[in-house]
Amino acid sequence: MFRGTHEAKVDEKGRLKLPADFMKVTVERSYGPTWFITSRDGRTTEIWPMREWEIEEAKKAALPEDDPAKITWMRIVNHFGGVAEIDKQDRLMLSKKVRERFSLVNAEVVVRGQQKFLTVLTEQEAEREIAGLLGPQDDAGQQMTVAEARLNLASRESARQGS
Repeated sequence: MFRGTHEAKVDEKGRLKLPADFMKVTVERSYGPTWFITSRDGRTTEIWPMREWEIEEAKKAALPEDDPAKITWMRIVNHFGGVAEIDKQDRLMLSKKVRERFSLVNAEVVVRGQQKFLTVLTEQEAEREIAGLLGPQDDAGQQMTVAEARLNLASRESARQGS
């Protein structure tokens, strides 16, 4: 199972070196060299061992061909999707479309375990994402409670209406 977060780099040719901990899982689970790289939401790059991706695809294959959710899903994953092979230096080549869409050209990135697959984000995007998940902060950068955030927003709104 892929877990944890590791820093990595996408080189100038678009190759991502998989972190050693994730390569260890790849070997232990006998995933082999073939991976599917895509995005299911247009916001995050996902890297799936082909065996796990085929299980994900099988779930969608069970849906009727004219199912709107299935059609949308297929369009998005196939738009960004492509098969890649791990090279001898444990690198995967990201497609030009993925590199450009997600700003992964010669970039410092965060590779995050998502149990059955990996996600890749720029360090800046990963920080923005986690900040949003952790919630609002006050002017000093301290975490606010939900009640404090509501009061803060209410006071800003009343100040704006009073102007």
